[in-house]
Amino acid sequence: MKIVFIGGRDIHLIGGIESYMAHISTELYKLGHEVIVYCESNRNETVVWNGVKVIHQKGIKSHFLCKPWLSLKATVRTLLKEKNVSIIHYNAWPPSLWCWLAHLFGVKSLMQGHGLEWQRSKYSPKQQKIMKFMEKVTAYMNRNLIMCSDGQTKYFLEKYNRNAVTIPTAVVLPDVSGSESDIMQRYNLVPKKYFLFMGRLVQDKNPDYLIRAYKKCKDYGYKLVIAGSGIGGKKYVELLHELASDNENIIFTRAVHGADKDCLLRNAYTFCIPSTIEGLSIVLLEAMSYKLPVIASDIDANRELLGNDAVYVRPENTDDLINAIHYCIENKGTINEYCAVNYNKVAENYTWDKVAEKYVKYLYRIGCK
Repeated sequence: MKIVFIGGRDIHLIGGIESYMAHISTELYKLGHEVIVYCESNRNETVVWNGVKVIHQKGIKSHFLCKPWLSLKATVRTLLKEKNVSIIHYNAWPPSLWCWLAHLFGVKSLMQGHGLEWQRSKYSPKQQKIMKFMEKVTAYMNRNLIMCSDGQTKYFLEKYNRNAVTIPTAVVLPDVSGSESDIMQRYNLVPKKYFLFMGRLVQDKNPDYLIRAYKKCKDYGYKLVIAGSGIGGKKYVELLHELASDNENIIFTRAVHGADKDCLLRNAYTFCIPSTIEGLSIVLLEAMSYKLPVIASDIDANRELLGNDAVYVRPENTDDLINAIHYCIENKGTINEYCAVNYNKVAENYTWDKVAEKYVKYLYRIGCK
């Protein structure tokens, strides 16, 4: 099959959607399929990466219009220049606005939901209303729908009476030997003596509640590491640094990748994901694959992955986080029982080879050739 992915930033940045496109396209190429990936980028360039044709498209300044505009360009280019395309895969609803063009040319398309974007706190009420409306429009425009989590699949059925199929994202299981990194020395960290938050520094991820809770806990000698960046949210990041300014045991590393990321995950004591909303969290899957105990907000997206094998807190609740931190420190044996169970969940259901196999079966089922 010839499969085209549209939507997402530079494939080498490896955010959520970017990670999805990079890994599944590589797996599809290994299975013998021809894959093209379009990326929002700072340049116009076509390269071959891991056997995949990657087309970089320079974006425009408008945050709200950039993805629809680049998707239009990518769709038109695909329809005019590429022959025998089996399907165009649109990531999220903004790029999928142009699926009707594919249908006019007799090319199949699908939309994959990566979360209910309008729920995010960074959007104003007016923007949220617009996004809800556009979500509804694209829910009916797209003939084939896949979602990253059962929660999103259920939402589309209940809200729009549209049947979607759940095909999750995945992770690469960590190598036994680990990577060489000096990040532990750089930040004066001791293995298994720090709690780890890893993700975007935005309000709906709630690192501020985690910082407030940590500051009120007894000093057991554990640090709190905040690994992430706050693109587009400078004021909120400044708030986080201000909250932590009087505690030298709260460490900000900015976003980490590669060996640094591997090292932080490998040596953490407990992973913290106190978010108010999530889609299907790749970083949570990664933490599970590193056999880390997890403190998680009690929301459907986290329950879907963790089941009962986590220490749960109510979202945006400082007292619950304080109790959870104390519990993890004082009940090491109990929380370590979760680790092997959660690792097995990932190994059995959320690796890229298994997800790619499920994806290909779905494409054949909807008539792709």
